[in-house]
Amino acid sequence: MRVTGDMKINEVLMINENMIEAFIWLSPQFERLRHPRLRRLMAQRVTVAQAARIARVPLAQLLYLLNLNAGEEEKRLVYELREMGSRAFRYQAENPPRRPPELIGLQDTDPRVHFIDMTPLARRNEDPQPVIMHELTELRDATEVLLVRHPYDPIPLRDLLTNRGFASWAEERRPGDYYIYFYRPSALAGAVARPPVEGTTFVRAMAMGA
Repeated sequence: MRVTGDMKINEVLMINENMIEAFIWLSPQFERLRHPRLRRLMAQRVTVAQAARIARVPLAQLLYLLNLNAGEEEKRLVYELREMGSRAFRYQAENPPRRPPELIGLQDTDPRVHFIDMTPLARRNEDPQPVIMHELTELRDATEVLLVRHPYDPIPLRDLLTNRGFASWAEERRPGDYYIYFYRPSALAGAVARPPVEGTTFVRAMAMGA
């Protein structure tokens, strides 16, 4: 089976038993796939393209690794990667280095901030999404913000909430200690839910034809 960017992780894991190790080799965040409960939840929600963003690598790199593990011919993979174009070899950072205008000057103790700490649930390998979704319903107006502490940047959840009108911004205050803000974008000219920011460039000489 050919792995594509829009496939869910659970589809990829069905190919062979080595796929979990391929994900974990790419990023320690995927150690969560070893836990049956988290694997059921995470693998059904996360696409391969989102997994590349979680691991902070270009999509082309992940597709190359997974398809090699799936038994695809290397020469054909190299040819197909060349056809994907240069964008597939670039990783785009999820967060701009500066706070969005809606969050500038906002302190954690501000009355408008609803704070929840998801690290205890993460240590117990429990699903944080129901708690976060419930807390979002507690925001009374567009000026209130949900601040979530979590050991990972929850890319799929941020994508889901972007489609529901929430913007987000994540700050890694210490290694493995993320503070993610969910808020309603103000009516500012050009306001977007997740502004693209160019990040690290990944180039495989064989894939780029160099």
